[in-house]
Amino acid sequence: MPKPQQPEMSFAQALNEAKGVIVQLSNRVKADADKIRSQQQTIVSQSSTIAQQETRAAEQDAQVARHEEQIVALSARLHEIEAAREQAETILNRQGEKITSLQAANADLEARLADHKSQIARLSHERDALRAQLPSEEDAAALAAMTQLLTKAAPAIEKAKKSSSSASNAASVPAGQMRLVDTDDDAAVAQAA
Repeated sequence: MPKPQQPEMSFAQALNEAKGVIVQLSNRVKADADKIRSQQQTIVSQSSTIAQQETRAAEQDAQVARHEEQIVALSARLHEIEAAREQAETILNRQGEKITSLQAANADLEARLADHKSQIARLSHERDALRAQLPSEEDAAALAAMTQLLTKAAPAIEKAKKSSSSASNAASVPAGQMRLVDTDDDAAVAQAA
């Protein structure tokens, strides 16, 4: 069957139809242009966001690098502090040992001091006891007088002994007794029989 033929369009209809197609295409182009502009704005805003994020990332990288430097410096400082602490502990241990030895020496000296005090107290007591046994001033004076008397009487006693030995048969004094006689010196002399 042959196709039915469509009636031919007039120039005005064709023009109107072409106008409609152009308007549709124009509307589509405008919509596409709006979409493109919107996408361009999105791209621009996203580019700005990306640039900000890149700036932030660079700042964070710099901050991380600074923190790493600080960590390295702090680690070195920590090692120094640890070494200083160990050295201080060694010194403290040595000083503790010295203190212990000094305390032991101090205890030994205190014991010696106590012994010396005890000896001093004992010697003081002995000195006081010996001092109590010493003759008093009266005893010393009597002893001096006796010594002086004996010194003066010694020649007379010798003389008396000599004379008594020659006259021993005629003596009436029993043996072992003494009698006092007056001498030319007016001194009392003990004459042994």
